[in-house]
Amino acid sequence: MLKRRRILCGILGGFLFVALTAAGCGKKADPIPPRLISPPAIADLSADSVTEGILLSWSTPGPKGRIAHFRILRSEGNADQMCPGCPQEYRPLATLKANDRKIRREEENGFHYMDTAVAEGRIYSYRISACDFQGQCGEPSAPAQLLLKRR
Repeated sequence: MLKRRRILCGILGGFLFVALTAAGCGKKADPIPPRLISPPAIADLSADSVTEGILLSWSTPGPKGRIAHFRILRSEGNADQMCPGCPQEYRPLATLKANDRKIRREEENGFHYMDTAVAEGRIYSYRISACDFQGQCGEPSAPAQLLLKRR
């Protein structure tokens, strides 16, 4: 009787071991890194025509200490060739540190940048991304578009 019990316990223990081993087995994937938190998108980009060129103005949402630099993108074309709603090709215009002399600060989170490499009769569209100290950039702002008329 004792021998039968040992055999039965051995068989049940074996089944339990196989069941637990098979349940925990599976294809493992590479670990997924935690999501990086990008700086928030700039929501209030505006472009104005001034004597010197085009003045871009924006403010940064969220804590100002997280932003190391701004990436400014520009798209340009002739006024008669651009169609409303068509996709535009944005190219890097400048990457400037938040404390760069080319950027004017206004109050706590306001910034201004002057684009002087512009020509009359052309349409300019701009987008700006805020980037943190690790180089992680947030989503580009909504476009700010301007037709530069004769002064």
